Amino acid sequence: MNIRISKPLCFAELGKKENQEDSLFPREGKATAESRILMVCDGMGGHEHGEVASRCVADTIGQALSPLPPCSSGEMRRHFEAALAAAYQALDQLDTTPATARKMGTTLTLLARCTDGILVAHIGDSRVYQLRPGEGVVFQTHDHSLLNDLLASGELDEKEARNFNQKNVITRAVMPHQEYPSKASYKVITDIRKGDLFFLCCDGIVEQLDNSDLTAILLTNEPLQHRLGMLKKECARRETRDNHSCYAVEVEAVEGVGVREEHPAATTVEVQPRPSSPLRRWLWWLIAGVAVLLALVVWKSKSSGSANHEEKQKVEQAPAVQGTIQRNKN
Repeated sequence: MNIRISKPLCFAELGKKENQEDSLFPREGKATAESRILMVCDGMGGHEHGEVASRCVADTIGQALSPLPPCSSGEMRRHFEAALAAAYQALDQLDTTPATARKMGTTLTLLARCTDGILVAHIGDSRVYQLRPGEGVVFQTHDHSLLNDLLASGELDEKEARNFNQKNVITRAVMPHQEYPSKASYKVITDIRKGDLFFLCCDGIVEQLDNSDLTAILLTNEPLQHRLGMLKKECARRETRDNHSCYAVEVEAVEGVGVREEHPAATTVEVQPRPSSPLRRWLWWLIAGVAVLLALVVWKSKSSGSANHEEKQKVEQAPAVQGTIQRNKN
């Protein structure tokens, strides 16, 4: 599967915070239509901590994966897990804070173009969306958060969730010195069509915007750059407090086995006869001989049955004929 994309576009805004803790890979202005790896990481831990963690993880993983040649999603996942392990080790070396101090950490979202689809990996509450014109959101990641866990268990309903005061509590993050490092959740997307939009964002984007807002802004007929500009303005208008950063990329074409077409063209396939082998010819002669033999058996059976039936009729009719002769004689 060859997935051709437009040039990925991004922005990273401060919101109401004093420092930028989000990190993108590739960095702003560096992505091209040839880029196979996109990442958004949302750091945490406060000034000089969150930005260090997010930059370390984004660069360590991005630089390990971006030089790779095209590969399958399974191969990419193995490469990603090795790069994630390296990122954990790098964070361990960077973390010099006392054991009692607030630890650095970051969320992680990754989108990788592979030869059999798109691999999505995420840790935390930053998200990946797939939006489709005429349909809206057709896929999104599920946050690793306390809120999502309570919703899944039935402890909260949708109405209660809207007023939940711990929405920012996440249950997974990339952090140093974890006894059991958080693992990523994965999704391989193979239903990909021309015009689909993939959108990676931190939770600051959806602080004041829901899926209907994203759909209304991102699926207009404007150029992608204008749509991201509209999104940035809307976040500012609604006074988004957190850093808000994102990457967006459109699918320009999908080619390869298993790709769905809106109106597939009719094609004529010329079937070439298989060359006949000696074994195949011998089998055909055997089958033909058996068929002829069965036909002879059936024919003889019918002939024998017909003769017996005629003989029986003659025997049954003989007394009646003899009686007629006797009456005539009298």
